Amino acid sequence: MRRYLFLLAIFVCFDALSAPVKLMVEDSWPPFAFREKDRAVGMSVDIVRAAFKQVGESIELVQVPYPRCLAQTQSGKFPACFNSAHSREMDADFLFPKEPLFKSKGLIVALRTGTAVKAQKVKDLEGQSVALPNGFPFGVEFDENTKIKKVFTANDLTSLMMLNSRRVGFVAIDEYVFYYYLKNKPEFRDRFKVIVEMSEEPIYVHFSRKHADAKVLLKKFEVGLAMLKASSGYKSILENWVGPEGQRSVNVTSVVE
Repeated sequence: MRRYLFLLAIFVCFDALSAPVKLMVEDSWPPFAFREKDRAVGMSVDIVRAAFKQVGESIELVQVPYPRCLAQTQSGKFPACFNSAHSREMDADFLFPKEPLFKSKGLIVALRTGTAVKAQKVKDLEGQSVALPNGFPFGVEFDENTKIKKVFTANDLTSLMMLNSRRVGFVAIDEYVFYYYLKNKPEFRDRFKVIVEMSEEPIYVHFSRKHADAKVLLKKFEVGLAMLKASSGYKSILENWVGPEGQRSVNVTSVVE
């Protein structure tokens, strides 16, 4: 912590007269980052803002679809972008902090009543229809199983609506996304049950290898995020978006039956 405080003092002095740093953020993944009243909001947005604030750095967010966010960070036009998973393939073009913004599990969700298939593991989903957002990974066991009838949707809300109307048998969804919609959509409460928990995936801010300021900003972010996670502020941000940890499953039957 002394090292962090020392670095913080240096950063604050250096940035006293600097303009806000422009970062990119995706625009359509609630609760992590999405557009509301023409501004960027979300759990990841709050974490990134708070982390940079810890080191005296203000940021300005440029909100775009994720593919553009990825491409313009890769080219060096912007120093960083979020949210992203970390892969070996991405290491060639991007720098990643030591710590992720958060870690979350993939879930398989079914209707609470009237589900004929008793699935307790991913393999049990073979031959069954599972809705999920296009392009989101849920681990090798699920992603590479071609016997599961994957129904790709525009977003997680569409997936849950399809399950709620019995147009699919199951939904694959990130746990924080799931609890966010339970918290904010009364029509979903008491409707679903979690039947399988899949792998836990870390989500990051990724930094450009080509932007001149990216390495310095990466170090600042690492310091700020560590300080934020050591405080009560980090937990408060999570609870604001998805509810207290002990209450997230109030309206869900968890986990495997």
